[in-house]
Amino acid sequence: MRFSNLCVAKGSSINGLVAEADTQKLFLCANTLNRAAATVTLAMSIVFFISGFAKLFGVPMFHVPFTLMNLPTGFGYFIGLMEVIGALGLCLRDYRVLSASGLLAIMMGAIYFHFNYEAAINALPALSLSAGLFLVIKLDEIIERLVQFQRQLALSRSAF
Repeated sequence: MRFSNLCVAKGSSINGLVAEADTQKLFLCANTLNRAAATVTLAMSIVFFISGFAKLFGVPMFHVPFTLMNLPTGFGYFIGLMEVIGALGLCLRDYRVLSASGLLAIMMGAIYFHFNYEAAINALPALSLSAGLFLVIKLDEIIERLVQFQRQLALSRSAF
């Protein structure tokens, strides 16, 4: 079964009235999206956790960009701390979007560095991490809508 067919329920509407929704399809769709979101979120969290700790422990390779941009040494440690906090926040449902947004701001700085101080091709990892963070935010939004739709469906079924 294709994913596009998986989440389309017959007669379903998120904002309108619910006519005939296949609850089995909705459950399967929610399950699939939750697994996808968990996988992407875990991957992003691991990457930022490792990168943040490398900066916190003073690994020279991770502090070179800050030196090249004439930023204070403490700024690299601050960014490392923010990455670790952001990685932990990605694992908490209530703080996921906020953490992903903060990490996106850090990635914008990384992209700026690579485009202005190195070859543009070196920005690909930062660009791909940014895309992953956008995906985390979007999946969180979609899952939230799906949960609201399932609640609406359950309320409409109990009314009959």
